[in-house]
Amino acid sequence: MPDPHETLAAAVDAIVAEGAAPSGRAYAAFEHSWTDRWADTEVAVSYRFAKPSPTHIKRLQSTAARNPAQASRALILDVIHPDDRARFLADADSYPGLVTTMSSALIKAVGLGDLGN
Repeated sequence: MPDPHETLAAAVDAIVAEGAAPSGRAYAAFEHSWTDRWADTEVAVSYRFAKPSPTHIKRLQSTAARNPAQASRALILDVIHPDDRARFLADADSYPGLVTTMSSALIKAVGLGDLGN
């Protein structure tokens, strides 16, 4: 009888080899570009994110009043593709506004927007 742990490990390896995340979540690419005026260069980034669930959005809304930057960062780290996580964190260290920009794009993508503007 095959070992179920080996069978599961083989399935996960096959999924990873195909480029999908082991969680089976669907991901969409979000791109952003701008000019870094201090380095006089164009910067372009792209990260893959899973669709935030209603639970993710409720958590964001409940914590954003106390600390909006931390709430945005938590949302991103909850839904970013595992292969993009380290690169995103490194980019966010260089460009701190990236956290707000990407979290805004995520919440707009699930239907939240600026109704007052």
